[in-house]
Amino acid sequence: MVPEAGDAITETLNAYERYSAQYIERTSTERSPLVDALIELTNPGDRVLELGSGPGRDAADLESAGLVVERTDGAASFVDRLNAAGHAARVLSFYDEDFGGPYDAVFANAVLLHVSRPRLTDVLKVARRATSVGGFLVATFKKGTGQGWSERKLDARRHFTYWEEDELRPIVAAAGWTPLSIADTTRSTSAERWLTLIARTDNAC
Repeated sequence: MVPEAGDAITETLNAYERYSAQYIERTSTERSPLVDALIELTNPGDRVLELGSGPGRDAADLESAGLVVERTDGAASFVDRLNAAGHAARVLSFYDEDFGGPYDAVFANAVLLHVSRPRLTDVLKVARRATSVGGFLVATFKKGTGQGWSERKLDARRHFTYWEEDELRPIVAAAGWTPLSIADTTRSTSAERWLTLIARTDNAC
């Protein structure tokens, strides 16, 4: 999966490359509920692939529970910051056809929301191949319809895809995952609505 020059993902990635410091400054340090969702599904020592590590907040919280986290991000600016802080991290694109592994879980907090509808199935298939049988996918998406650009949070626009529960479920299943739950997990203080997906790999592929 090779992105065409100037597409939405490329422009969004460039925004993170240029404004990683601003993103970190404007991102809450509060523990994400998604972290606790994954901890409940896993055991200490389990290997977790984190897609879109960004500042590394969630990885640190997962490691505090004994999980072994491989940090990755599509933006080299975030990877460089993680490396400088003493964390092993690598650049990993949605378009890569091999995520490595096998992992016991894939963790994707506020990252797959940048993937377009036509491409999400392929991305989830690659994540599925990287996950052991019985492993999990825990991810968040923006809730809603359609797609669009936003300059919220950064002084540069980013592209988002919005999903409803019933629309997302068959795509997850078509990629080889068994959806366990897709729920609205919007906080009362949030200006946007959010979905949390929890899925499992039940069969080898």
